[in-house]
Amino acid sequence: MTATHHTTVELAKLARVLDRDPADLDFLAALRPTALREFRDQITDLTARREARRMQRVGAAAKLVPAPIAAKITEAAFGPVLAAALAGSVDPARAVAIASALSPSFLADGTLTLDPRRAVELIARVPGPMAAAVASELISRGDYLTMGNLAGSVPDSVLRAALPHASDLDILQVGYYLEETSAADRLLTIVTDRVPGVIRATHDADEWPKAITLLALLGPTERSKLANVVAAQDDEVIDGLLAAVEEVDAWDTLLPVAAGMSPQPLQRLAQRPAMQNPTLLTKIADLALTQNLWLSLLPLATHLSPTQLHTVAARVATEPDESLTTLIEQAHTENHWPTLLPVALALSTPDRKRLASLPVMHRPAYLTAAIEATATHNLWPEALPLLNDLPAATHDTLATAINTLTDNNFREALEAAPTADCTTTLIQIVLRQDVSARLRSLTLLNESDNLELFVATITTQDPAIWQSISEAREEIPEPLRTLLATQATQCGRTELGIDLTTG
Repeated sequence: MTATHHTTVELAKLARVLDRDPADLDFLAALRPTALREFRDQITDLTARREARRMQRVGAAAKLVPAPIAAKITEAAFGPVLAAALAGSVDPARAVAIASALSPSFLADGTLTLDPRRAVELIARVPGPMAAAVASELISRGDYLTMGNLAGSVPDSVLRAALPHASDLDILQVGYYLEETSAADRLLTIVTDRVPGVIRATHDADEWPKAITLLALLGPTERSKLANVVAAQDDEVIDGLLAAVEEVDAWDTLLPVAAGMSPQPLQRLAQRPAMQNPTLLTKIADLALTQNLWLSLLPLATHLSPTQLHTVAARVATEPDESLTTLIEQAHTENHWPTLLPVALALSTPDRKRLASLPVMHRPAYLTAAIEATATHNLWPEALPLLNDLPAATHDTLATAINTLTDNNFREALEAAPTADCTTTLIQIVLRQDVSARLRSLTLLNESDNLELFVATITTQDPAIWQSISEAREEIPEPLRTLLATQATQCGRTELGIDLTTG
């Protein structure tokens, strides 16, 4: 979508240079916007070279008469188009002096064909009042193309002088025709206090497609700032944006914005009715997986409800093992384990087991990073169920990883284990720790407020697990050892239960 709109803008600018109706250039619509811009610059450069010698002679003659007289000659004999061409051939101070004697209407006419690249010094010297007068004239004409063409070249002081003459909707229209990301970022910074009004005006005028185009032009930081402001508006404004994004198929523009949004605005966005639609969520997930936007999807995923997550996870599960491996590697590289874990847990049981069986999930660095992220963000309810799906060969690595947990982190894990149905696996991992770490873990478990519940959920019939518990009996404090003895007996391991009781 955004590429189409950028093409529309470039065709309008090219038509201005060629003095043609934009509709006459529809046959070029299949070209990339950058190609159209390069073509426009080539035409402008060619014209300037062709006229360079003549402009230099006229510019030299302009030095011979007083500025007011030169202005009269310019207005009467040259006209605005030739005056604009002359601008780059006259000393900037002299050009400003002449321009100050010209009417705002004439100056506005001249800016239509002014090439900012050849008038950098002149533009920098234009006084604020003159710029404001010209801007007011252009805005009154609705000539946002020219305003957008100049806005990227004028100093901040000129923009600040000119923009008060623009309405909130005018600012959007000017932004739509900007050429550079840096210009869009600068414009947004200058009008920060007016952004809520611009957003409201955009919604009221149903100009969301233009706003989405401007959003794509912004750099990541300013884009996220703008998105946060949008998410703070009334529900109808947010819903209007989402409806427009769907209508013009611009999720490839909106999704990357999520990566930089603040948690609260992002959560509000995730809770809107449009985002509850399974078809739309599947479409968004498909876009993320096929357009290299996976890392943009993950921050949004943390704010989705279980139902929404299941929809996204179902689409993720359709990826082959090779693709899943790549997705996990990308998430690991960018420290996205806190956002990846909820998606992993939302997978169906068979798909979660398939994910856990992937060799990439057994890499020590990945397991350690996952444990650290889980502890930092207290994601034990999301992460612990995955322990059951990991092979026993990973337990030594996991045992080493939990050695580094603080006492409080480990208590949080113990608290979540029964509900996550992974107490047996957690005990297995604890028993693989080195002696000092194992003693600490068993002591913390013994002091746990949910000790009885924890032990009651160890219902395994596996004799090897109970044998491992029995072998560590001298390290197990009371009353944990007594509870384990009773539980062993209830699980049919009577002799081990006796061993635990006798110590």
